[in-house]
Parts: sequence; structure tokens; C-alpha cells
Amino acid sequence: MPYAASEGARIHFRVEGTGPPLVLLHGFGVSGDAWRTGGHVEALSDRFQVITMDARGHGRSDKPHDLAAYSLPKRVRDVTSVLDAVGVKSACILGYSLGGITAYGVSTYAPQRIRSAIVLGAHPYTDRLPVDFEEWGQRYIDCGAKVAIERREAESGPLSHEQKGELEARDWKALGAALVATSRVQGLSEGISQGRIPYMLLCGTRDEDHDLARQASVEFPNVSFRSLEGLDHHESRSRLDILIPIVKDFFGSGLNDAITRTE
Repeated sequence: MPYAASEGARIHFRVEGTGPPLVLLHGFGVSGDAWRTGGHVEALSDRFQVITMDARGHGRSDKPHDLAAYSLPKRVRDVTSVLDAVGVKSACILGYSLGGITAYGVSTYAPQRIRSAIVLGAHPYTDRLPVDFEEWGQRYIDCGAKVAIERREAESGPLSHEQKGELEARDWKALGAALVATSRVQGLSEGISQGRIPYMLLCGTRDEDHDLARQASVEFPNVSFRSLEGLDHHESRSRLDILIPIVKDFFGSGLNDAITRTE
């Protein structure tokens, strides 16, 4: 399995397909495999060199328990270390939720490594991040899988023995630390506010981040926005019939040089 060395941690990644490099950054609690099982890699690898990676604390990557290990600059360094390992100078980025926050960070801390980005279900306003990130992160640190199982069942009903086992196998001290650190990130909008890197923000109308994502497209001229009618936070990633055509069009339509605004 390929790993990149980054800030004292090993970051697991995979590369599939040929074409312009495209990094996929997953959401909280899963791994780069979520893009594979969800069908995204198969749908995109005919046009792109698809690079999936496990965020630190997730999947096969190292899982430190200290909050400092999950600072935004270190998460960005994880991305650039993977690019270095693959031999790529710069890439397009598709980031979902927690991965979207990292995608904003790349334009702040390593703008020379990003060509353009699509962010799903995440806005760039540091002072408007969900207030419960820190609370839930601390609960995961203190109580582990028990809290995760209770939360998942409250949201979607009883879990199978296999599903519970999968949650119990995760390192919740690491995941909790990642979530607490996310609640304290700074500088999300600093990079995009420079106006050099094209971003498209996609958000379902049933996602609580929707209005703030739209606001970013008004505030920053290099940011476009697509409202996904009727979709929630999870569906913005899972509806390949909607997402994949947008991704292929945005990353393949010369938007590194000019923005076409979509309301």
C-alpha cells in the first residue's frame, strides 16, 4: 500500500485512472474508500488521474490523538505530501464536508498546489462553523463508539451487528480530536479571497450550509455556486447522476482561467 510521509504521520493514498490529476477529499469518519464504494472513482477515472487519500485519523492513515496534529496547516501538508509522492505539482480538488474544509485550506497554505476546486457541503466562514463540532468531538474522545452508535441510530434507525462492529473498529479518540480541531480552524477564506483560484460550491437546499455557501459566491468573484434542489448534506455527494456531470464540466471547461457563475 502506498503511503506519503507528512508531518510525522503516514498518509495512505491510491491512484487510479489517467488524465489531469484530481484529488478527492472525503468527509468525517470514513476514508478514501468512500469514493470507491460510492462509485465516484469509477465514474471519474476515465477522464482524470484520481487520487484518493485517507485523512489523518481515518482509514489506513496514522491516527494521532493530540489536537495539534489536526491543525489545518498539517492537513494541507498531508495533501501536498501525497501530491509529492505521486509526482504531481498541482491538482484539482473535490472535497466533501470535512474534506471541503481542507480544500479551502489548500488555497490558503499551499495555493501553488491547487488548480481549482469543487467543495460539497461546506462553507468557508470560520466563525460560522457548526457549534456542535467541539461538543461531539469531545464526546467521541470521552465515550468512543457508544456515542457514535447512539447518534447514528437516532438519525437513521437501528444498526445491524455488522454496522455496529464497523463503528466500534474506528479510533474515536483520533476522530474526536480531528473534529475538535476542526471547530477551531482559522483562515478558511483567506486563500479564496485572493481571487486567483476558481472554486465551485455545491450544496443541497436541505443542507444547513446552503445559504452561507451561496453567500460566498456573492462575496468572492472567483467562487461560483450551484444549489442542489431537494438534496441534503449526504445526498450532495451520493447522487452521482447530478454530481459527476458537474465535476467533469467544471474541471474540464477552462475554469482555471475564467469563472462561469451558476446561480
